[in-house]
Amino acid sequence: MIFVHGWIKIPEDELEAAIHTASAMVLETVKEPGCLHYSFAKDITKAGLIHISERWDSEESLNAHFETPHMSAFNMTISGLTIEAMDIRLYSGEEVRVMMQS
Repeated sequence: MIFVHGWIKIPEDELEAAIHTASAMVLETVKEPGCLHYSFAKDITKAGLIHISERWDSEESLNAHFETPHMSAFNMTISGLTIEAMDIRLYSGEEVRVMMQS
C-alpha cells in the first residue's frame, strides 16, 4: 500500500482558487482504479496551509494517476499559484492497524 502525505503553503488570497481546483481533482481522482483515499484539507490554525492525504493500492496505481487528464489540469492551475513552501512524501507499507473507529 502507498501513502502520500504532505502540505502546500500558498498565500491566503489564492486559497479559493486552490480549493476550487483541488475539489475538482478529488471528484475525479476517487474514481480511479487503486485509489483508496484522496483528500485535501485546510489547516485550522495556519492560514494558506493545505494538507494532502492519499492512499493507493500500489505504486502503479499512483503512477497511472499522474498520467490522467485531471492531474494535468490540476498541475496547470497549481503552477499559476504562488507556492510559498511544500513538502509531499510517499510512504509504502504493508501493515495497517485501526487505531480508532466508530
